[in-house]
Amino acid sequence: MTTLDDLEFHRLFGAGTFGRVWIVSPFGTNSAYALKIQCKRELLDQRQAGGAQRERSVMVKLDHPFVCKLVNTFQDEACIYMLLQFVQGGELLNLIQGGDVYGGLPESAAKFFAAGILEGLTHMHQRQIVYRDLKPENVLLDKDGYAVIVDFGFSKICTDKTYTFCGTPLYLAPEIILSRGHDRGVDYWALGCLVYEMLFGTTPFYIRGIDQKGLFKRIVRGKWNIPKEHNKVNRSAIEFIWGLLQRRPAERLGCLAGGYREIKKHAWLQEVNFGKLIKKQIQAPWVPDVTDPLDTSNFESPDDAEDEDFLKGKKPLTAKEQIVFQDF
Repeated sequence: MTTLDDLEFHRLFGAGTFGRVWIVSPFGTNSAYALKIQCKRELLDQRQAGGAQRERSVMVKLDHPFVCKLVNTFQDEACIYMLLQFVQGGELLNLIQGGDVYGGLPESAAKFFAAGILEGLTHMHQRQIVYRDLKPENVLLDKDGYAVIVDFGFSKICTDKTYTFCGTPLYLAPEIILSRGHDRGVDYWALGCLVYEMLFGTTPFYIRGIDQKGLFKRIVRGKWNIPKEHNKVNRSAIEFIWGLLQRRPAERLGCLAGGYREIKKHAWLQEVNFGKLIKKQIQAPWVPDVTDPLDTSNFESPDDAEDEDFLKGKKPLTAKEQIVFQDF
């Protein structure tokens, strides 16, 4: 099994409040991984240590071609480390924003990505994991052009309803906003928002100039419309979105008696061969330009300033504080 000492650091890939992401490879190999490094002191000070532990506990249960793989974890006195699959093709968001004059993707492409994302969500739900942060920034494309779900910071193992208010406002389900308790149904709601965005280039509840309070009112009321200029979309696609954006979870597609199978059987996905999809035997609508295993050209490069020592000036952890991370 790969350890921290086995890794060669190549380039800084991302930077955030709690740490950095580096592209690394085991010495003497052509394999590349993303190494997520988080500062223990920052996690403790921001009360996020539990979230980091939950992310690990979720990811160790997942093994699916459309879900980012956790390869290994390590820690030292100052940091925790997560060695992750490096998904090279860039964010789905970039593809959506690079669409036609109105934004969005061809319907066939939206269908392809939606089917892959559904397979990834189903894999999580079968393991009692609610994802809770589905959005195009959290869907990356692999070198073959297939969708891969990443970033499990809000994910949780749930055997019953949970009440934590979390997620990204544009994609929040009504039951989260209303604090009525939620389960996997919030992921199906977010899938409806994402399919809408893939087809129309914007999210269903956003209007120009709206604030968060106004946004939440529209979500709770289920107030959304189809842009007039988008008459190119098949009726079955609109019905698919409508089924996923039901305000009441009990009436939502995916939350009915047939569960996720009801989504897969929907007319809009009828032509998708899920057997071939899971084996990656379908030609993706767009294949990213990837030149080698270390290629990061499909992502924005972080600022040079972010390459500074992010541990500088951090107070060392006490022995008692280290116990928080003993199971990582």
